[in-house]
Amino acid sequence: MELLWNAGCDLLMIETQPSLSEVLIETQIAESLNAEYWVSFSCKDGAHIHEGDRIADCAAALSKGHPHLKMIGVNCTPPQFISRLIGQLRQACNLPIGVYPNSGEVYDPATKTWYGSRAALRFGDYARRWMMEGASAVGGCCQTGDTHISDGTKSRVMVLPLKK
Repeated sequence: MELLWNAGCDLLMIETQPSLSEVLIETQIAESLNAEYWVSFSCKDGAHIHEGDRIADCAAALSKGHPHLKMIGVNCTPPQFISRLIGQLRQACNLPIGVYPNSGEVYDPATKTWYGSRAALRFGDYARRWMMEGASAVGGCCQTGDTHISDGTKSRVMVLPLKK
């Protein structure tokens, strides 16, 4: 992180984090550099990060004593969990929330393939919902592509006037 920050990064992204204890170490490093950063967790369901901590507890732990933290969020998590996770993040802290889920498919590292079905709703519909629920930034992770991002951008244009 120090090399990236000293090379002129605008923002450090501490992403796809499965562990609060690891995040606390990483944020301590970012804070010692006076670096602005985001943190995003990967979640196994609508309430817990992969290591088992509640997302609300993670947000509460980061909401104080981290003045350089600019956004908290969730990535590489199935879309069906995102609404509930946004709600829990909003209740636990007042930081901006970013979400960039995967497609809903599952990766098999043994065969190096994706399987299962994609999310039920179109990505633009999800993005609109998540923005209305409080997400400040919406993007995509594994198995999402340019049409997903384009749909999210169109949704943002529709949601902005509604949130004023």
